[in-house]
Amino acid sequence: MANPTDFWRPALLSLLVLTACSKQEAPSEEVRPVRTVTVTQNANNAGNSFAGQIRARTETDLAFRIGGKVVAKLVNNGEHVRKGQLLARLDPSDTSLDTSAKQAQLAAAESDLAQQQLNLKRYQELLAKQFISQAQVDSQQNGVNAARSKRDEARAQLNASRNQGSYTQLLADADGIVSQIQAEPGLVVAAGQAVARLAHDGEREVAIQVPENALASVRQQPQFTISLWAGKQQYQGKLRELAGDADAATRTYAARISLPNATTLALGQTATATLLGSSDPQGSAMRLPLTALLDEQGQHFLWVVNGKTLRVSRHPVSVIRIDGDSVTLRGGVQPGDKVVSAGVHLLREGQPVTLLQGEN
Repeated sequence: MANPTDFWRPALLSLLVLTACSKQEAPSEEVRPVRTVTVTQNANNAGNSFAGQIRARTETDLAFRIGGKVVAKLVNNGEHVRKGQLLARLDPSDTSLDTSAKQAQLAAAESDLAQQQLNLKRYQELLAKQFISQAQVDSQQNGVNAARSKRDEARAQLNASRNQGSYTQLLADADGIVSQIQAEPGLVVAAGQAVARLAHDGEREVAIQVPENALASVRQQPQFTISLWAGKQQYQGKLRELAGDADAATRTYAARISLPNATTLALGQTATATLLGSSDPQGSAMRLPLTALLDEQGQHFLWVVNGKTLRVSRHPVSVIRIDGDSVTLRGGVQPGDKVVSAGVHLLREGQPVTLLQGEN
């Protein structure tokens, strides 16, 4: 008699084979180690803050009105000068010789005029005795008029020559500080060549550079809070001037912020100009390393790490500005979020990650 198990054995073997074939090993997910940074709120609202320096409201480039050789420099950089104070002097030899020549010409013209007037007087006396005609007297009168014109011309040339002599002296046109002077003795300069810069006393300003993506904000809200790095003082300022064209090298727009109540600030001090009362409807601006930014087809994203699941998700953000190796942006993330700061192009949505040691 056949064993009952002989009948079921082939069926069991077939079932086991089918079960083994139906079970496939699930692929393991790649866990990528990442470096992260924690998002912090930028208290200074970096998107609306600009670095600058203190400058004078009025700065004048000074130059000699004639060319010549510098023989004396009487002030140095940083000195305070008064209006009319002598700053530098040219060699006056040539102008002195020209003035002497013009004086001689004037003396000759005056002598000729005196002689012509004396002759006219004699002609008039002879006319009274009817020794000469009226035409001769009129001709002599024309000689007197011509001599007088030559005398006036010589006098004007002498005055012009004396003016040229005064142009050998470089004078301060206002009270202020000499911020630059290049009039070293022995230097030969041309007429109009700037050799000094004078920063006038009085109102101070902050010179800043505005990127093109901040132009609208600056025009709409021209009030600024000015913070000084030295001393931590703060002042209120107003936009006075904004360039109409970008600088060819930096591609930024030069701007000046007036500080009417800060007349004693030292020139060149470092300052930060922040738009006063600027609003940020999409959240405060945040600064992150440039390596954290993912750029795909003109759109910008950040990879945010979920602290519980240790998986990444892609969040869209708006870029405000890029400064060197950092980027200022808004939206998409919140203070306290952990953002991947390196290798952002190697991640995918929902990918598990592990934080590098020391970043948990």
